[in-house]
Amino acid sequence: MIRILTFLLLASLHFSLQAQYHPALGQEGCIAMHKDSSAFTAWASGVSVVRGMQQMGVDSLGLVWSGINEYALGRAGENPMISLGDGGTATLQFDGTVRNGAGYDFAVFENSFDGDFLELAFVEVSSDGERFVRFPAYSETDTVNGTSAFGYTNPEQIHNLAGKYPLFYGTPFDLSELQDSAGLDVENIRFIRIVDVVGSMDPRFCSRDVLGRKVADPWPTPFPSGGFDLDAVGAIHFVPAGIDENKHAEVKLYPQPASGKVWIKNYENSAAEVRFTSLDGKQVMKTIASDGSIDLSGLQAGFYTLELNSQSATWRTSCIVTW
Repeated sequence: MIRILTFLLLASLHFSLQAQYHPALGQEGCIAMHKDSSAFTAWASGVSVVRGMQQMGVDSLGLVWSGINEYALGRAGENPMISLGDGGTATLQFDGTVRNGAGYDFAVFENSFDGDFLELAFVEVSSDGERFVRFPAYSETDTVNGTSAFGYTNPEQIHNLAGKYPLFYGTPFDLSELQDSAGLDVENIRFIRIVDVVGSMDPRFCSRDVLGRKVADPWPTPFPSGGFDLDAVGAIHFVPAGIDENKHAEVKLYPQPASGKVWIKNYENSAAEVRFTSLDGKQVMKTIASDGSIDLSGLQAGFYTLELNSQSATWRTSCIVTW
């Protein structure tokens, strides 16, 4: 009896320690961002792709070949996809720089058609194109049996992996997670790299998360369209080329997260219209900021895009509301 109780206690402890991450589309707490969200201010304009194998360990199959590089450029949903293959990469650039703002800073789009069959990828960023820093990815998926070629993945078991959400819904990333990384300026990100997850459980080929655990992903996929299918990468906090970045950075939203009220620092001393939209692109509140403060009482807790329209410019950023 003591052995049984000990086993049950250890099993309970094991499951309690397993993290539950942001859930699937449509569930409370989902962070998926629709391609038409007003949060997006720019889309990738340049890309370099290194194709991966159709199947690691089977050289005779060769590389994947579905799609062309240009399919990864522009707004999500406007082009077909480009397949990366096992371990393939796509390095994207913008006509400007992505910067660290309040909340999420960019999102990566894949083409899952049902939100269950998920093909995953790591995400890395760089300020100089030489040193890339990877977002710490976490996977609680089954590493004993892995995921079959057409198997399903529970979104609640993965974090900081692109491909978490279905077609037209991007997985967002927050640069503040990397702000202490050596050799990286999170206010000046010029390159975003997508690295396909190899779902093999064979230690010779497998991909691993930040804790060294194997990451399960549909495998094998010995097809010309195998691996992560990149649709687009959209920037949220973005400084266009030729803009004075220091001046841009003077406009700030604080505090973040906010409860009750939020303030905007250094915008024109005149009334400005402010709109809040949810992550799925729906406007949920419109108000006037006349003294730099905004009353948040009309909003539920969550992630929003704040758009401020003054006499001379439009300014967008993310806003996190808590109660």
